[in-house]
Order: sequence, then C-alpha cells, then structure tokens
Amino acid sequence: MYDAVTAFIDNNLDDSINALIKLCRIPSVAAKNEGLEEAAALVESMLKDVGLETEIHPTSGAPVVTGWLDVGAKRTLLFYDHYDVQPAEPFNLWESPPFEPEIRNGRLYGRGVADNKGDTISRIWTLKAFKDTDTKLPVNIKFVIEGEEEIGSVNLPEYTEKNTDFLAADGGIWEFGGAGIDGRQEAWLGLKGILYVELESEHLSRDVHSSNACILPSAASRLVLALNSLKDSTSHILIEGFYDNIKQLTESELEAIKKIDLHEEQLKNVYGIDEYLNDLSGDDLKNAYYGDPTCNICGLTSGYQGKGPMTVLPARASCKVDFRLVEGMHPDDIYNKLGKHLVDAGFIDVKVTLLQGYPAAKTPINHSFVKIVEAANKRVFGDMVIHPTSPGSGPLYLFNKHVPMVSIGCGDYESKAHSPNESIVIENYRMAMHRIVAVMDEMCK
Repeated sequence: MYDAVTAFIDNNLDDSINALIKLCRIPSVAAKNEGLEEAAALVESMLKDVGLETEIHPTSGAPVVTGWLDVGAKRTLLFYDHYDVQPAEPFNLWESPPFEPEIRNGRLYGRGVADNKGDTISRIWTLKAFKDTDTKLPVNIKFVIEGEEEIGSVNLPEYTEKNTDFLAADGGIWEFGGAGIDGRQEAWLGLKGILYVELESEHLSRDVHSSNACILPSAASRLVLALNSLKDSTSHILIEGFYDNIKQLTESELEAIKKIDLHEEQLKNVYGIDEYLNDLSGDDLKNAYYGDPTCNICGLTSGYQGKGPMTVLPARASCKVDFRLVEGMHPDDIYNKLGKHLVDAGFIDVKVTLLQGYPAAKTPINHSFVKIVEAANKRVFGDMVIHPTSPGSGPLYLFNKHVPMVSIGCGDYESKAHSPNESIVIENYRMAMHRIVAVMDEMCK
C-alpha cells in the first residue's frame, strides 16, 4: 500500500545516513552542557523540512523541541526522542573519532548513532518519504525531542506539566530498542525508575600522612562502612521500608516472562562470569531482571589512585549510588528512607545529595497498541520479543498517563550505547523506517 514510501526510503538511504552523520557531528553532551542549543536548532530544522509545524520550548536547562502535523486522521502517533548524548570518554578507546561518524563493514560508528540520534533521524526520514512522494499520512504525528535524557530529564517536567494536551495520542514510540543477542527484534513496554545520589564523607581539613591513621579518622573508611550498611551479602537492601510499596509483576507479565529467553549461558560468556548474583537462574533470574529494585555503587573517589605508592590518609571520600526503582516505589520516599537509615546507623556525618530521581512506568502488556507494534514488526522483521519492562530507566512516567508507549529502535546487541565505538547496523536502520510505515498502517486497521 505504501510501496512508493518504502522505495523512497531505500533509494535515499545514503542521504538519510548523511543527515544522521550531520546530527552526530554535534557533540551535544548534556553532562557537559555542550552543543545542546545547536542540536536542538538542527532537529527543529529537520522537522520543518519534512512538513511539520514546530516549536522550541525553553526550560531551565536544554530546550524541548516539538513537531506536529494534523492530517485529519482518526488516530495520532507520538514519538519521544532525545538529541543529547553521553560523554564520549575515554577517547583513546574509540577506533574512529566519536563525533566524526564513520561507516565500517555495514555499521555506522559514532557517539549517539544508537542512543538516540539514529532512531530520531529514522523517524523524521520516514515522514520525509511520505512528503516527498506526495503520500498522505494515515495518522497525525507528534514529536517530543528533549536534550537532557542522559542526565535524568531533570527539566522535562517543565515542558510536560504545561503541555499535557500535546502528549495525548493513540500510541507512542519511545526512544530506544533494537535486536537482541539472538538477532530478534525486541520491544520494551516500560522502564524502571531511578534514585541517583552522591554520598560524601569529610573528616579532616586536608589529606595527611597515613602514619596518622592510628589517631585520625579516615573519610574513606567511614564511607565504606556506610555503604556496607546499605545491603547484605545477598544484595538484600537493608534500608527500613525499602520494599514496602512495591507493586508485584502481574500474572500476565509473569506468563510473558516465562516465554522469554534471556540467553543465560551466552551472557555469562559476554560478561565473563561463572554465575549470576546469588546463583540465580531460570524464572528466578527473569523475575529479578524485570521486577527487582537495585542498590548499586556507580563509582568511588578518595585518596590516591595514581601509579606507584602514595601513603596518604584521605580527608574526603565520595561515591555515586543509584537505586533502580520498580512500580510502586517513589524516589522521594526512598531518598528520605536512605537519609533516615544513615542517621539511625550512626552515619550522621555522611552527606547525601540528590542528583536525579523519577518513578517507574509501564504500558500494560495486553494493550491494543502493543499488538499493533507486534503486527507491524512481523511484517518487516518477523517475530519479536516483548519485554514487560526494561531494567533501565527513563522519563516514561511523564507520558504513560496520556499515551501508551512502546520502545523499539534501530540498535542491536552490539551497539555499545554509552560505551566507546557505539554503532548501528545500517540495514537495521533502513528496516526500522519500514517498520514505522507499518506501524502507521496497522494503526488504521
């Protein structure tokens, strides 16, 4: 039915790749507040070029870019994407410069090509295919493209709270996705929430000679003791009330999970491990993957870590800790409970700073829009794996009251998002555009 559209996508693939490369050349690193205005302006220009009305919404941080086109259709499709990327360090591990994308062996390498600029451009270029072939869109279109997803979407609520009507749609495509380790396409119906904090311990006016450790307090040792109080040897989290409000996985979600192959043995080889945490396997492993919260030390900083010895007693120590939250948990509640735990455990001297936080959200596994995406994927890629939620996090909670969202994309298991040598398979990128056409078509049935 849309042969002219898909033919345009195929025949102009190089041009769409060049548009992606142009966007990826902008080092729009939210963590450094670099390149965000430039990337937002380019994204808005691209949306205008494919016939959408656009607006740039200022926030206290990076602007939010929106685009829309009302063709008078019965149904509306919304896309959520982001134009910011992770820092590219360490640069020496990249085989080609991270912000000079390069094609090698059918893959496009560069920071942001998988997360999330490849998906963003693939969706914009799908609309270009409709426009340039004079083919009427079967659905109305909306885009919300932000610039702070990689730092917790801290200012996105400024936009969403003022524009709830714009978020209303019959279905939405979330930012990420792709093929799993077995090559099958995967859809993700939800995201865990997150609480990200920094813990700091400071006990001396300056670093001193380590011989004084017999009489002076150690900030590093103090922080380690505080961290050790957060969970036991089985990783059960010891903060009082931590698990109180958890909403358990539904029966339909548990049934769906039973059918999913997590490729346990393959992943052991990938991660270089002999066993999973607490020797988990089978359904127990799956239930933990999809349904358990976490408490994770992301990084520790104290004293001397350079080459050779330096006998020093550190005056200060700090660490970053993230908690992945499941449905029913709220970051404010867990933050307060964490603070109380530290005080009750005698660590009143450990400072806690909130860096980011938001709750979990999911689209019901039996929602009609999930079936639409599944049918569209089958037309292009074949059968897909449907995950009831992702172990990762994102600001889905801002959207799920207004639109059912499903996360699919053009990445794959080797895309290395957030890592050096991030990449996508160009063929997946092409076929992902075909799938968006199929999604639009399926929405009209």
